[in-house]
Amino acid sequence: MLAAHYRSAYLKELRFNRLLLNLDSGISLVLFGDDFSGRKLFDLFEENADSVALEKANWGIYDYSLVKSFISGDTLKRAFLIGKSDESELTSVYLSDEDRPLSVSGDTRITGDAVLPKSGVKQSYVEGRPYSGTKLVYGAIKESKRTLPALDEPMLKRLSSGLDKELQGMPWLGREDVSGSFFDSVKVYRLKPGAVIRQSLSGNVALYSDTTLVISAEANLDGIQVYAPFIRVDDGFKGACQLFARDSIVVGKGTTFNYPSCLGVIRTQSSGDEVKISCGDRLDFNGVLFSYEAKRSGLQTTISLGKDTRVNGEIYATGLVKMEKGLKVNGKIACNRFLMQTPQTLYENFLVDVDFNRKARSKYYLSSGIFKENAGKNKILKWLN
Repeated sequence: MLAAHYRSAYLKELRFNRLLLNLDSGISLVLFGDDFSGRKLFDLFEENADSVALEKANWGIYDYSLVKSFISGDTLKRAFLIGKSDESELTSVYLSDEDRPLSVSGDTRITGDAVLPKSGVKQSYVEGRPYSGTKLVYGAIKESKRTLPALDEPMLKRLSSGLDKELQGMPWLGREDVSGSFFDSVKVYRLKPGAVIRQSLSGNVALYSDTTLVISAEANLDGIQVYAPFIRVDDGFKGACQLFARDSIVVGKGTTFNYPSCLGVIRTQSSGDEVKISCGDRLDFNGVLFSYEAKRSGLQTTISLGKDTRVNGEIYATGLVKMEKGLKVNGKIACNRFLMQTPQTLYENFLVDVDFNRKARSKYYLSSGIFKENAGKNKILKWLN
């Protein structure tokens, strides 16, 4: 009897280890196999004994996957967010060619490759101060094109559809905390006009609004998506989320967005004249900031960053990036034109006391597939519940 018990335990351990190996095989198929969406079932060894079920779907600007391995009645499963490794991408700045040079002044530093207009880069005096560096760019200088590298069109269409989504019949979000597992269906809610989010919302949760939405500093957001025409984030907010708007996102002072976060504005047919992201002083942002319009409008999209802002990740604007002194970007910034705001005046394509450093970005940072030119490898960005 004792021998039978040990044999049963031994076989159970063997089966568990086999499930683990099959689970790893399934994860490898998702990361390195042919791209797919939806659900796939694989018989790993074509013996009808070792099977894995793979699912892949979109979550904001990222993909996520569910992998299940099963033998008879035993199952193991994992869920994870997928990012793109772009270690070969060394660009720190991409400035579209509008027939005007980039001017640097004060303690500005550009570390990494700079893709700039044909007119190049020059040093300038601003407010009586010269450029203090020994090189204009601490990296290679390349020529830019009239437009920015294209974003992924299918992803933009999916995000735009979220901004113009029909909300009729969708359940209202109450005041209670909500947590969604990625092993279950997404929990979708709409918000009442003038709603203020104060509760804890995490995981597989997506919120939709057809009016202005306010996120309080009291809110605890972790990994959720939010879609609205206008989004306002109060001073002092701290969390990780993906926020998408068709008109504006206004972020207060002293906020922190943990990795992987995203703030994105997309001009749609329903957008107003100004499509912008406006961030207050002392923003600490980890992830992707982007603004997009398919055709250049009279009022281009704008990303505005306050004093002493730090971004670990990527900034992309099919329009303008407006900034103040003390901006530090550990990663990449791309736009059609820079606007430098000082106490005295507003300068076009001037950089004063800002630091753009591609090399300072963490080697563990993973980008998004929204950047079409990013041909990096798929890697696990984050394990999900």
